[in-house]
Amino acid sequence: MKSLFFLAMFLLAFIFVKAEDQLPLVKDGKSDYRIVISAKAGENEHRSADFLQMYLFKISGCNLPIVTDDTKKAKHEILVGKTNRQKEKELNKLLTGLAPDGYILRTQKGKLYILGGSHKGAIYGTISLLEKYMGCRKYSPAVESVPQQSSINLPEINIKDEPVNTFRVINGEFLKDKDYKDWQRLDDVDDVFAKGYYVHTFDRLVPRAQYFESHPEYYSMMNGKRIHDQLCLSNPEVLRLTIERLKQEMEKQPDKVFWSVSQNDNFSYCQCPECSKIIAEEGTPAGPIIRFVNQVAAHFPDKIISTLAYEYSRQAPKITKPASNVQIMLCTIELSRSKPIEEDPSSRSFLKDIEDWGKISNHIYLWDYTVNFSHHISPFPNQHTLQPNIQFFSKNGAHEHFQQSNTDIGHEFSELKSYLISRLLWNPNVNADSVKNEFLTGYYQAAAPFIRNYIDRLESEIISSGEGLDIYGSPVGHASTFLSEKNTQYYTECFNNAENAVKDDLQLLQRVKTARLPLEYALMEIGKNDMFGPRGWYTESNGKFTLRQDMRNMLEDFNTTCIKNGVKSVNEAGLTPADYYKATLRFIDVQVDDNLAFRKKVTASPMPNPRYSGGDPSVLTNGVQGASDYKVHWLGWENTDFELTLDLEKVCTPKEILIGSLYDPKSWILHPHKVTCQVSIDGKTY
Repeated sequence: MKSLFFLAMFLLAFIFVKAEDQLPLVKDGKSDYRIVISAKAGENEHRSADFLQMYLFKISGCNLPIVTDDTKKAKHEILVGKTNRQKEKELNKLLTGLAPDGYILRTQKGKLYILGGSHKGAIYGTISLLEKYMGCRKYSPAVESVPQQSSINLPEINIKDEPVNTFRVINGEFLKDKDYKDWQRLDDVDDVFAKGYYVHTFDRLVPRAQYFESHPEYYSMMNGKRIHDQLCLSNPEVLRLTIERLKQEMEKQPDKVFWSVSQNDNFSYCQCPECSKIIAEEGTPAGPIIRFVNQVAAHFPDKIISTLAYEYSRQAPKITKPASNVQIMLCTIELSRSKPIEEDPSSRSFLKDIEDWGKISNHIYLWDYTVNFSHHISPFPNQHTLQPNIQFFSKNGAHEHFQQSNTDIGHEFSELKSYLISRLLWNPNVNADSVKNEFLTGYYQAAAPFIRNYIDRLESEIISSGEGLDIYGSPVGHASTFLSEKNTQYYTECFNNAENAVKDDLQLLQRVKTARLPLEYALMEIGKNDMFGPRGWYTESNGKFTLRQDMRNMLEDFNTTCIKNGVKSVNEAGLTPADYYKATLRFIDVQVDDNLAFRKKVTASPMPNPRYSGGDPSVLTNGVQGASDYKVHWLGWENTDFELTLDLEKVCTPKEILIGSLYDPKSWILHPHKVTCQVSIDGKTY
């Protein structure tokens, strides 16, 4: 007991001594401090001061006045940005070399200084002050944590911080919230790129509707034929028209520096004799692009001309280097998300590409993909790859980032991933595990340990399986690994415990139920694929099939949670939860009693491509209709005629014969040109 008492007395003495050095901003809800900005302050300094005033009031109920530096000096002041309270020489010394988004926080002689770089440094300095020293957090556009206390004391502060990456975008709905955007230290492409000129701009520069009919030679040649998918970049008229269009557009947006001159979103690059010659010389279809873009950039030396290194153009050219005012947007769309890129053998070609671009370009903009595009609401265990990937990009000279996370309510851990990625973009070496725990504890509170267990199990299972994670993959593809029946039972228990932990708090309960949506979605999609099997929507007894009530209840719970929480989309194509709900009701409303083809043998010649449902012909007679995801429930053949033979096992008289086909032109999937149906009694004569 004596030793414990001594320790307590020691700690109290230690706290008392440190308190003498504290700067008392607010005491018992009152303050003699004021916030000072320059009489010539810009928008960012004003916003920084407003942020500070607002949150000090939220914390303590004390409203500090904001004044300009043309007022008389006072003993207690918070100085935001450059003011006449500091000596010009001393200020310049402090700010020289500070990154545009960097900041300096300093206490000195009873005053607090918040200094920032030329962009948003002052704003980020204020936010850092609120986070580090006052415990404030903003977890999502709608959820923040602000401690309530009548007194605010600051310790002695002298810190300087600036981001490793100079441009930081996390794409999605969350970015539209201005306060959230600033709180997470994020940028938006509209901040710097000209409106309408971000990516895929060839058709905007030389519109096919305007020129293709009269000048097909302006467009790409494929298999000896001109098509309007891309431009012919070796044609001098295309260059002239592009430059003319940009001149016109730049007059409308003179303040914009970044202009994209980049390929359309398809694979049909020009293979005319001249373009093919350049491709051969450069060793890549990026060759004609870089030569073309360099010529455009030469006409606009005060602008940055941006172009894509994307899919067919990802490989760097051997001869031509991008001009100094050309930005290379290097994209990772093909890569797996289950392993860090640097450790994944399937990503070796990308490792070479980023290294090669780094040797010839001083301006790489990294476009990464961190979400499942086909199934936004589906488990996508890639959190363990986020930090090593961002570290890898930065290490290879990519300091501008567009993280295509498509953040929105209901998408798999959008809030957590956005929170984590934003901090990694600022400092790739931050303790990611601590950031994750901080978020989970603040956002889910008592439910946090159970949700952390769910996340950890997901990640450990995909790591141990060694399988890939495709940004267009279906949860059905993981039904035997991290979404196996054993694993999903564990996940269900995690969420049951999480919901029980916050059952008396309606807001927290809805956050947990929203986090549960991906699990429910995966179980429903796997059930559709195994409609009459052990994980399906139906049970079988004596040849009769009955809809499982637990699955039906899950669909209702999914729909209700989406409605209550404002979930707007299920996938990148914009499928709404309401439409998904209706489509699922139609999908599970199956009748097998009168289906003469049900579970009958089907043979195919040639066999279907194994990329679609494993190429298993029995998919056609399993009683399950095809949905919108071409990778599940469908069979596919690529550019070939085929025959299917269905053995009904006995002579029958069908009322109708139905066969479905999918049309998804964005994925190069088309209806058959012609379908012929023939019948036979003996299997020989049709």
